[in-house]
Amino acid sequence: MRREVLRSLRVLACAGPLLAGTAPALAAQEPEPYEAKSPEVARRRSILGTVVPIAAGYAIGATGINAGGPLVFGGLLFGPVLGYAYAGETRRGMAHAGIRAAVLGGTAGAIFVICSGRDCDFIFGSPGPELALAVATGVAGALVTVWLVVRDINQVGDRVRARNMVRGRSAAFLAPTAREEHSFAG
Repeated sequence: MRREVLRSLRVLACAGPLLAGTAPALAAQEPEPYEAKSPEVARRRSILGTVVPIAAGYAIGATGINAGGPLVFGGLLFGPVLGYAYAGETRRGMAHAGIRAAVLGGTAGAIFVICSGRDCDFIFGSPGPELALAVATGVAGALVTVWLVVRDINQVGDRVRARNMVRGRSAAFLAPTAREEHSFAG
């Protein structure tokens, strides 16, 4: 009980001046000037962040080592995020990565459900109609994922331009002006 009272008194002693407004004010800081980002650099980073891991994953897979898959999926999911991070819009890039992850996960889940009837085995048995449906689902999911990657890489330059306009304009303001020849009584 005594410890709780002492803790409460310490909190009040520290928070009291802040709440009363008697705490010393912090010195005002000048906002740092915004450095405009290049849309082309953002697009290049997105492309390299996507292509390099995918190529490395395929190169590792070609050697017979089964470790290239995570690199390929990492490039598909997080490659375009590098351009958005450069642009200062990491949240937007991660949101788009989440959409791509949902599409890939949904595609894998749909293929798993389709093939749970065990007629998808084309090596040890005769392939059933489920195999064709699973292949079509996989192709559709891959096409949607590739479309999302290309769309995000194309949009990153537009996002950089928009952010440059907003940040560059934040220091400017419109001031009302009056000219003698256009003065109105009001």
